[in-house]
Amino acid sequence: MGLMLGMVPSKKEEVTLTVTVDNLRNENGYIAVALHNGETEFPGTEAFMTKYVEAEGGSVEVVFENVPVGEYALAVMHDENGNEEMDFNSYGMPTEGYGFSNDAMGEQGPPDFDDASFDVDEDMDTAVTLMYLGGF
Repeated sequence: MGLMLGMVPSKKEEVTLTVTVDNLRNENGYIAVALHNGETEFPGTEAFMTKYVEAEGGSVEVVFENVPVGEYALAVMHDENGNEEMDFNSYGMPTEGYGFSNDAMGEQGPPDFDDASFDVDEDMDTAVTLMYLGGF
């Protein structure tokens, strides 16, 4: 009996990541979902991949395709007024929704990459729940 080489399934090098963003408080503006890989400032403006979808209903789904296997973190913003930036009140609190993978939270600001990061080594689904603060 001969040895069958090449019959072992190889692990994917690129995968699909599906992100559900929930707890949208309205359908104004759009949802920005930024995928960071640790080589980019987290949660800064320069992400590895970013997707924008209209805010519809209580939740939206965003699909990232051809994502290289690796460690990532998500930062999500509900840009209700469409000005392409997070808005803050006079106390410095965000007035638009935001969230991070692993529901990570920082003590006084955004979480660290390590707290929000997760491994992507196969097609997977994940969710981010938006929080709304400082709307006064």
